[in-house]
Amino acid sequence: MKITKYARKLKWVYIKSAGIVCGLMVVAFPWFNGLSSTDEGYYSVVFNGEKIGVVSSPDIAEEAYLEARLSLENENESSVYIDYDLNIYEEDKLYGKKMEKEELEDKLYDRLSASAVEVKNKAYVVDIEGFTVTLSSKEEVMELLNAAKNKYDTEGKFTSVLTDSTDSRFSYITYEFVSVDTDEKTQPTVMAAEGTQTGSVESAETSVSEDGIVGINFSEDIEIVETYVPETQINSLDEAIELVTKEKEENKIYEVVEGDTLSGIALMFDLTLDELLAMNPDFSVEKYIQIGDRINVTVPEPELSVIVEEQKTYDESYNLPVEYVYNDSQYTTYSKVLNEGSEGYRQVVADIVYENGVESSRKILSESVITQADARVVEVGTITPPTFIKPISGGTLTSGFGARWGTVHQGVDWACSTGTSIMASCGGTVIQAGWYGSYGYCVTIQHGNGIQTRYGHMSKVLVSVGDYVQQGEVIGRSGSTGNSTGPHVHFEIIVNGTKVNPLTYLN
Repeated sequence: MKITKYARKLKWVYIKSAGIVCGLMVVAFPWFNGLSSTDEGYYSVVFNGEKIGVVSSPDIAEEAYLEARLSLENENESSVYIDYDLNIYEEDKLYGKKMEKEELEDKLYDRLSASAVEVKNKAYVVDIEGFTVTLSSKEEVMELLNAAKNKYDTEGKFTSVLTDSTDSRFSYITYEFVSVDTDEKTQPTVMAAEGTQTGSVESAETSVSEDGIVGINFSEDIEIVETYVPETQINSLDEAIELVTKEKEENKIYEVVEGDTLSGIALMFDLTLDELLAMNPDFSVEKYIQIGDRINVTVPEPELSVIVEEQKTYDESYNLPVEYVYNDSQYTTYSKVLNEGSEGYRQVVADIVYENGVESSRKILSESVITQADARVVEVGTITPPTFIKPISGGTLTSGFGARWGTVHQGVDWACSTGTSIMASCGGTVIQAGWYGSYGYCVTIQHGNGIQTRYGHMSKVLVSVGDYVQQGEVIGRSGSTGNSTGPHVHFEIIVNGTKVNPLTYLN
């Protein structure tokens, strides 16, 4: 009986205790809801060795990190480089307070901000065949390109536009110059320079019917790349313009002295005759240079060379090419003018290309003849004369052909006073005139049938390359230029590339 009463009492205590526990669980339910359960994981988030929170899955932690990082970069409008170590690992726990994604994102943002070691700004690298400048915006890139071309487009008829590529993570940008037009055309894929209307540009390829610039570009290859760099590596716009447009070397001027020819000056400065003439548009092969004339031998160039294509209408005098009538019964020393010819006058529309203001090519698009030209007609012989004349009158033979001073002397020398007239030993075409290494000022004449004559150490050259000279015509004055021990004439005859003894050919 006592046992039964005790059992009943124990049962009542159990029921009472269970009721209290259930009541407590109901009251504390929100707190229990924050603890882990067997249905969710327990993942600790550790930043640089410090545990900053717990989440129920690694996906929540990764999303919070990405959102925090994106917020940080958006605020800086740049690429932020951070020294950090982030670990997410699972722990074997039954319960623990867990963070919502937003709370963890705030904590990660604070720690990422504090750990930033370098901020790199969006910028644009302009690479000009290895020479680079870095600018902060596309607008500045366009201003740079426009600044380079404005020297030659003074009326601002062209402006630069940039086009973004979409084939890579970083933008690769192309440029072009387009003519400014009033037509309302839209070009949504291009970015025009500030101050122009994006809907009012037209391709430079559009044909024009009036004079003016029809195209403009740069001769160098240019790459424009979007990137991220420290602010210290970004050039100011003024600095970039100065670097790109400044001329890299001083212009050099050569003053003509006695005996100079255009071809000789070109050879002296390692230029072709065409290059020298392009630098000096006031001179030509037909125009004789005078002592004291100033000749440009180098032209300063900026990093960007501007190519301008211009349509131009002008009037000019012109001559037709000389017409030759060949007489197979006469020697090459023979020539006779059959018709003097006459100069014509015409109006020309030409397409002219300039590089940095210097003409590089000219193409005639059309011409209207006002006065017809008449060609000069010259009859010339074709037979090589069997003999050659001595190139000077008088003089003293001082060195013959053959062995001399341990070497082979490949011509003959006549000593004479400086300024003695030197004559063409035979009629032919001048193929070299000017400075020629150890020969000093020198002339070489082609006579046909593989025969040439050469006249060295002149003090003055009186003919130009391309001139046809007759036998006995004065081609220069004697001197002592080049490798010479005194005033004299060095004379050679060359047959099919081999130098022979001139004395056996002289009449």
